[in-house]
Amino acid sequence: MGISSIVQYILLGLLAAFTLFNLFIFTVGRKRRRAAQHSHQETMAALEQEAMAVVKKEKVSFETKLGYMNDQSQGVLLTFDKQHELVGIFLRGQHYLIWGEQFISATQRYETRDDKKVTNVVVDVETEESIITVTFATRAYRPSSYLGKFILSDSQDFATRITEHLRPPGR
Repeated sequence: MGISSIVQYILLGLLAAFTLFNLFIFTVGRKRRRAAQHSHQETMAALEQEAMAVVKKEKVSFETKLGYMNDQSQGVLLTFDKQHELVGIFLRGQHYLIWGEQFISATQRYETRDDKKVTNVVVDVETEESIITVTFATRAYRPSSYLGKFILSDSQDFATRITEHLRPPGR
């Protein structure tokens, strides 16, 4: 048995170990994705039920619904009623209805730490009566990472959609 045979067996063992590791990660990753998807669906379904209760009570209709999740796995449901120029923001256990004439602005805000990570990503929705703060992230993320880009993009999209609906261009 020469050195080349030993090297071949070592490489074969490493390849087998690598294959087993990939199979394990593949199955665990699939289970985690399914669990996360199920959790997201349950959260959004609960928020939509709250929205339906408000629809019946306030006699409005939400044509468009958009769901967002923050880094604490809490859902945010954004709804639009084009006829009444109304936006609904639904969080677990609370909701806000914002009429077009009450709306002032919606802005994304976050802190940048010394290590260049962003934290405390929120959207402030300012109305004539109050400022509603919707949290998208509390932990620190690199803005160039996948999750950091996703959170910054989602929060900016949230603010933009509210502004576009309540303050359409040309008005």
